[in-house]
Amino acid sequence: DLSPAELRDAHKDAFQLDTPVDPTNFNRRQHLYVVGNAANEALIDAIVYWKSQKLSVEFLPYHIYDVGGTRYFEFFSFPYDRHRNPSAVKGVLFDTDRSYDEDAIWEMMEKSRVAAYGDAKHVVQYLNRGDIIFFYHKGVGLVAAGEVRGPVKQDGDEEQYREVRFSTPVSNRQEGLARAMPASEITTATGRDFFWARTIKVPYLDREEAQKLVAELNNVLSTDT
Repeated sequence: DLSPAELRDAHKDAFQLDTPVDPTNFNRRQHLYVVGNAANEALIDAIVYWKSQKLSVEFLPYHIYDVGGTRYFEFFSFPYDRHRNPSAVKGVLFDTDRSYDEDAIWEMMEKSRVAAYGDAKHVVQYLNRGDIIFFYHKGVGLVAAGEVRGPVKQDGDEEQYREVRFSTPVSNRQEGLARAMPASEITTATGRDFFWARTIKVPYLDREEAQKLVAELNNVLSTDT
């Protein structure tokens, strides 16, 4: 079990807060998330009814699908769509894996790829051709965006990647990261709260939301300092 101080620090890191939340502010309001199959219409109808009765509840549906003989388990993004096509273009905030390798970001930028490493390398398999990827650098923010162009490839034993075509300006190793969109601005621009502690930072964005964020990010990265 975590001590109050450890819980406060873990919460700060998970949500990329500038300052930790006072322990007395935890659990002031309770919110129920119900995890269920996206095809369970009876459950969805029940949750719609509960929400109409002012119960603080949200449905987190999942689906299981097969791609090339491999099965995948995926949660929908909010607001959920009962009939969402798993192959539909989505926007994904993808971590540059700074904790694994400080220079991983430069490999991605220089080689035009989105990559994952070590125990998390399989997460690139959750991406589809055409998905819009936002490169999130821990402690900095969004530093680039691009479109997935190629299949999953292996680079050694510890890396899997997909090729991307960048849709924004890209920083280089020599100049470093001069501009970025921090977590607070991402939340404001999308109206979403993301789970920052994961390599893939759910929820996903739909195509329209992703394209809007690309435009916002281009404005940030193109601004002279």
